[in-house]
Amino acid sequence: MISSTAAELKAKLQQIEEQLQFAMKEYPERIALDRLKFALALTKFIRHQIDLDATVEQSIPAPYAGTRSTSQ
Repeated sequence: MISSTAAELKAKLQQIEEQLQFAMKEYPERIALDRLKFALALTKFIRHQIDLDATVEQSIPAPYAGTRSTSQ
């Protein structure tokens, strides 16, 4: 299950995506449009990563949950 913090972050990212899509319709100048498209892609990527992380965490067996390795 997604934590409440992650759920709140996802909701905010959804709001950002909606506002960016609105801004792209309102301000179609080339430079602004490219920047808006980048920001929109970034928010979608982050939201997707939150879902992916939640899925991975759910699939980790209980004894190993929350013990990610930090070694490289």
